[in-house]
Amino acid sequence: MKSKTKIIIVCSCLILFGCTKSISHKSVDIETTQTIKTEAEKEIEKENYESYSGLWTVNGLSHDAVISNGGAEFSFQVKDTNNLNGYFFTQQATSQRISEIDTITGKIINGELNFRFDDDVWGGSGLLHITFRSDAIRIEVQDYKMNDTNMSGYGISGSYQLKRSEKNEAKDSENKVLEGPTSEEELLDAVHEKYYSQGTDIEMVNAIEEGKQYREKCSFYPEVAEYLETVREVTDISSLVEPLYYTDMKIYQVQDFDQVPPLIIHLAKNEIYARHGYIFKNEDLDNYFKGQIWYEPSISPEEFKDSLFNKIEQSNLKLLSGLDAYK
Repeated sequence: MKSKTKIIIVCSCLILFGCTKSISHKSVDIETTQTIKTEAEKEIEKENYESYSGLWTVNGLSHDAVISNGGAEFSFQVKDTNNLNGYFFTQQATSQRISEIDTITGKIINGELNFRFDDDVWGGSGLLHITFRSDAIRIEVQDYKMNDTNMSGYGISGSYQLKRSEKNEAKDSENKVLEGPTSEEELLDAVHEKYYSQGTDIEMVNAIEEGKQYREKCSFYPEVAEYLETVREVTDISSLVEPLYYTDMKIYQVQDFDQVPPLIIHLAKNEIYARHGYIFKNEDLDNYFKGQIWYEPSISPEEFKDSLFNKIEQSNLKLLSGLDAYK
């Protein structure tokens, strides 16, 4: 009886031990499954780029700062973890030339996106290689080809290091008018920076002398010179260094042109085009602007696009077009 009891006890212990061992194996399997699942979740999270959505610019500037001072911006939205849709925009500080790729789409894979473009407003083409880093975005333009008609040499080329904008704002809506310098002092500072700090005094004098031949060919230039001297009392070189109006920095009103001769209004309207390098077919306009040292002819009328104008220019162009009665 005793030995029977011992046998039962031993068997019971073996059964219990076997069960314990089996349970232990199951526990390990569950833990392993949970570990694998966690790693997979981490991988999914790593490939989710929705948090990058917003505005990224050189030095983290705001959109308004890029418009006012020049720079580059990349604005986009990412949906479904890695589907990107956005635009890339650059503006040159001095001439305010603009380049833009309106629609950039694609999937971000392993932190990279490639997008081929065929027109950067100047007819340039290439491949945008976009890299998404933890605190920056790098855009490198590969295989860039400049259009043969692009005499300015401007376009979306090279590389751009971008940071999240100080103000995470999207591109201005079509009906929003950007504000320029908020005071007269700021306006004068902006004008000085744009037109007087790009060359030495000797270079300016040489440029003015070089432009003399064109001013002499312009039939209406004596009328302009008389207006500047007698009405505006301008007798220094500022009339050749600066445009007549700051239509890219200040929004003008109808009353600003009260008593202004039709010729001056006509020139003010065409200055908006000239500022972006528009090449005039009219001989007098061509000679007049070639006599201004700030003018750099670069775009034919056939290649010119109104998308080059900023919002302030668009507002002023609409106003001046309605006031222009010069024949």
